[in-house]
Amino acid sequence: MARPLSRRMLFQKSLLACAGLTALDAQHLWAMHPADDVRSAEPVTIRTVGTGAADHDWKRLGEPGVRGSACTLIDGHILIDCGTTGSANLVRFSIDPHTLTDLVITHSHDDHFNVSEIRKVLDGRSPDQPPMGLWASPQALTKLNQTLEGRFIGHALVSGTAFDIGRLRFTALPANHLLSDPTEQALHFLIETPCGNLLYALDGAWMLKRSRQLIGQKHLDMIIWDATMSETGDFRIFEHNDLLMISQMMRALKTTKAVNAKTVCILNHIARTLWPADLNQAEKLAAERGWILAADGMTFELR
Repeated sequence: MARPLSRRMLFQKSLLACAGLTALDAQHLWAMHPADDVRSAEPVTIRTVGTGAADHDWKRLGEPGVRGSACTLIDGHILIDCGTTGSANLVRFSIDPHTLTDLVITHSHDDHFNVSEIRKVLDGRSPDQPPMGLWASPQALTKLNQTLEGRFIGHALVSGTAFDIGRLRFTALPANHLLSDPTEQALHFLIETPCGNLLYALDGAWMLKRSRQLIGQKHLDMIIWDATMSETGDFRIFEHNDLLMISQMMRALKTTKAVNAKTVCILNHIARTLWPADLNQAEKLAAERGWILAADGMTFELR
């Protein structure tokens, strides 16, 4: 006999139906159909492995309400960011470092880029495997080469760099996020896939004009937004988003046809102190706008 759905699952199914997604199982695996045409390629998976901002107590990782440092697995083998809980994120969700081919870094803040954690991931790989590709700013690569030289193949990224990993094409976009080294540019990524386009926008506030130019006429089927704050008025708006800011960007992007009603918005990089502690209340804030609040270990599919 099938188990009855909980109130939360019923609520999520209703939201996903409105957003054009379908629940595949009870473990947060969602299938997205971004376009009206039939896609023949294998689905592209997007797994939000860690979804927390830097104010979580990562000594308590795994306890209720404690999110891992921001980390996302794309297409089963590409890891975006490996910060403070990088190796622990993989262990929590049984992600084998042997399956990883590439690591893409958004910027060199410790909760996204931690040399010790990257070393642990490299240590978990077989010496018989090809070296992992590591895509990052020149400044981040310099830090890695100081202790891990020869253990990866480095690729320097600047705003506008386009590169291919397997069947996916990445374009590095400039992000509005301050770093200790003013010469380093934090990056977002446009990820073009055979099944639709994904905008990966952690960390950063708003969308810079140069990023909008680089996206051009491409339609965005899914956006993973920095949503560090739920309410407006916090001083961190100068390098992070709140929900009002995301609403304004979505409205503006609709006027240029970069997004439409089928574009799925996933809220990520959630600050413990800047969102309601009650998960039901937090999910409601996202759902009433037609968006999805990411959780650690949630999986989506672009189809």
